[in-house]
Order: sequence, then structure tokens, then C-alpha cells
Amino acid sequence: MKTLNHWYLHLFLILLSLSTIGVYFLFKNQTYFEFLIWNLFLAWIPYILSAAAYFIHTRKPTILKKFILIMIGLAWLLFLPNSPYVITDFIHLTILKDSYVQKGTLSFKYWYDFFIIFLFAWNGLLLGCSSMYMIQEIWKERFNHFVSWLIIALTALLSGYGILLGREYRLNSWDALLKSGILDILRNTLHLEAFVFCLLVGFVIMTVYVTFYVLVNAIGGSRHSGPYTNEKIRI
Repeated sequence: MKTLNHWYLHLFLILLSLSTIGVYFLFKNQTYFEFLIWNLFLAWIPYILSAAAYFIHTRKPTILKKFILIMIGLAWLLFLPNSPYVITDFIHLTILKDSYVQKGTLSFKYWYDFFIIFLFAWNGLLLGCSSMYMIQEIWKERFNHFVSWLIIALTALLSGYGILLGREYRLNSWDALLKSGILDILRNTLHLEAFVFCLLVGFVIMTVYVTFYVLVNAIGGSRHSGPYTNEKIRI
């Protein structure tokens, strides 16, 4: 498992997000999806948390460090669904489908909105995959490859559940801590359709992540020391 070049990755993702926002404002006269910028901000939170966790992981081990890692890990798991969640924003094209039809054909406005949403979704997926990769590195070094993949698979499934809660039940990540009656809402998700939804979305997230993992490890460069540590990388 190759170690990511974190500083290059940070810079790339920042530039990608800024260029995406720039394109959004360039086409703002045709698109009115302001919530996409908020969703992109939320997608950055798990990435920042995973980068912080990886940095702390490379420091000298202490009891305090382990406690901080656990807290960051829980927050990361809570916010991770926000990264792939942006994919579901394509639903707005269906909701607004009648407004896109002019003289019996789709207007250019539809395609502007389609590709704007795609750019934001692409950002979210890359942020999510990069975030999951860093967390997997931590689990692999603490335990082994099998455990790290088990955790990633479970994370993908839980992210599917998080997307269900966000899209169908309109819950935000912080509602898990602040919203009253959260247990009643969770009980309402205990049915077959919700289970199938979580399995399908979890499989999609896992498929995208495995693709990201294979591309990172199958191409590009020799092994090198990570930016936060002088240790050799172990495959």
C-alpha cells in the first residue's frame, strides 16, 4: 500500500475545488444550485479530519494521542457520508426536469447544470476516497491488511446508511448529537427497502474506493517516505 504524497494531494484537491467553484460562478446566470458549495464544504470536513488523524498517527505514541485519534476517528465516520452524498444532488435535475424542456428538447441549461453537479460530485468522491485511504493506512499499520479492508468495507456500508439519513430523512451529520427524537427516526429506517438502499450505495462507494486504491497502487512512481515520517513504506 503506497503512501500518498500528502502535500501534493492537499494542493491538488484545493485547486480542484477552487476551479470547480470558479466554473460554478462562471455559469451562475444559468445555474442556481448554491447548496452545492455548502455540500462541497461538508465534503472537505472528513478529508481534513483524516489528514489530522494521519499526522497525529505519525507522532510519538501517547495515551493522549490515542484518545485524540479515537475522537477524530468518530467525527470522521460521522461526517464521511457528506463526501459521496454530493452524487445524489443529480436528483435535482429530475425534480426540475420540466423547466429544462424548450420546444420539446432539452435546453443547454440542463447540460450546464448537469456538468456543474458532476464537477462537485467528482470533488466529493475524490475527497472521500483520499480520506478513506489515509484512514486505511492507519488501520493497516496498527493491525494488518485484512483488518484495514474490513474497516473500509464497514465504513462504506455505514456511509450508505448516512446518505439514506441525509437524502430521505433530511438529517445532517450533527443531528446525531443535537436532534431530539433521533432514535425514533433511526427506528423508521429499519425496513427492507432501506437495507437494500444501504447495501447498494455502500457497494457503489466501495467500488469507487477500490478503483481509487488500485489506481494509486498500480501506477506512478517508486516507494518513498511519507511527508510526515521518515519510515520506509511497507507494501
